[in-house]
Amino acid sequence: MTKKELRQQIKQLKAMTPVAVRKVEAAMVFKTIKAMPVWQQAQHILCYWSLPDELPTHESVNEWLADGKNIYLPRVKGDDLEIVPYHGAQSLDDNNKFHIGEPVGDAVSPDCLELIIVPAVALDGHRNRLGRGKGFYDRLLSGTTCPTIGVACDFQLVDEVPVEPHDRPLDCIVTSDAVIDDGSKRFS
Repeated sequence: MTKKELRQQIKQLKAMTPVAVRKVEAAMVFKTIKAMPVWQQAQHILCYWSLPDELPTHESVNEWLADGKNIYLPRVKGDDLEIVPYHGAQSLDDNNKFHIGEPVGDAVSPDCLELIIVPAVALDGHRNRLGRGKGFYDRLLSGTTCPTIGVACDFQLVDEVPVEPHDRPLDCIVTSDAVIDDGSKRFS
């Protein structure tokens, strides 16, 4: 199956999955992540402000901020993602090309990050990730060394994601029914 075909298949499954189901799965995913040593040790965490068809993050991101974690969200700049501190939903602006809630303020170096939580269109058992096709996260992750966790609904975990030479496997994948990690003990 090509990347384009897999994106289309997942898009159809997303359309059939009620928001309430995605919220329940998100709660289970983020409960699992919060129990991981890598989460407990990290103070500077990049997440994403979810789009309507992604695993919902809004409640979790606000909860983590209230718990004292330093939360960062991506902001698109040209072909790359900038990393910007998140200070609450009031600090987001969706007046951009993709109409995605992005944080306002000064960007920081990705070097400060201790954990990156990555959205996905599809994931597989080899920790490969299929994104939306623009390569934003591929470019960001190629320049970072901190642990990465891909998150998605269970139906987004597939047998095989097509990969190309520039694709980098994630360190861990979490769905409501699965944790697939690199065996480093950072995640269990």
